[in-house]
Amino acid sequence: MKHHWKIGVVAGLMLLLPLALATTTVTTANAASKTTTSKTAKKAKAKPKAKKHYLIVMGHGAGDPGARGNGTTEATFLRKHMLPQLRKYAKRVKGSTITFYNPKKNLVSDTLYHHKGSYKINKKTTVIMFHLDAPAGHGGHVIIHKKHPTKRDKRLAKVIKKYVGLNRAYNGYSYRTNLRNCNVLRRRGIDYSLVESGFITNRNDVKHLKKNMAKIAKADIEAITNEHIK
Repeated sequence: MKHHWKIGVVAGLMLLLPLALATTTVTTANAASKTTTSKTAKKAKAKPKAKKHYLIVMGHGAGDPGARGNGTTEATFLRKHMLPQLRKYAKRVKGSTITFYNPKKNLVSDTLYHHKGSYKINKKTTVIMFHLDAPAGHGGHVIIHKKHPTKRDKRLAKVIKKYVGLNRAYNGYSYRTNLRNCNVLRRRGIDYSLVESGFITNRNDVKHLKKNMAKIAKADIEAITNEHIK
């Protein structure tokens, strides 16, 4: 009788084993599914890559007229003709963030005399400064902070060459280490380009700048961000 009882128990356990295995398999599968879903959800919630930030600066201003020529000043020309167009196209980029230094202020004097300006710029920001050259000559170039131009510098130089022409003295670029505000940026490890868009004292340069300002601004924003604007 005892042996029959044991055999019955074993038989019962054998019958329950497939059910237990099936339950375990289903539970494991559900757990794996939840884990996969959880990982997918985490990937979906991952923050998008931060956009590159560019700060565009119009040279001089705040009482500093800069160079003079053709009935205007560098500070006035940049703010009256170039700034509105740059702002217009800066709004159209999707992959970058572009802001503008307060045109009522002067980045150089804010930096050198008030210990603000370039001292307060985030180190991850890339600074693009626009100027006009003087006293005499033709064409523009890009002032760079390394001995060799970056891809961005080369794109900016191509814009100058297309619409105004390059200054033969520099063939597109000049490496400078004697500009005090730029030296602050360099020491802080901030990437920058200083664009001399042409000579304010050259009638043809000013004529080409005014005539093509919208195209130049669009091309400059594309060159800065390496992004095509429709």
